[in-house]
Amino acid sequence: MKIKHEHIRMAMNAWSRPDGEKVPAAEITRAYFELGMTFPELYDDSHPEALARNTQKIFRWVEKDTPDA
Repeated sequence: MKIKHEHIRMAMNAWSRPDGEKVPAAEITRAYFELGMTFPELYDDSHPEALARNTQKIFRWVEKDTPDA
């Protein structure tokens, strides 16, 4: 089965339902830095608004309906 953006959206929305969007965003950010990723750019914990900004960036991508998503 090919994983599509809509599948990721459904999984992310289900993951965020019990405790909010910040829970999956924090885990994604943790894995992002553990894997040494640099794109798309996320904020590390040294930034005072890191969790809020990363949550916004991740979930904007999740909710996107354009071909580049």
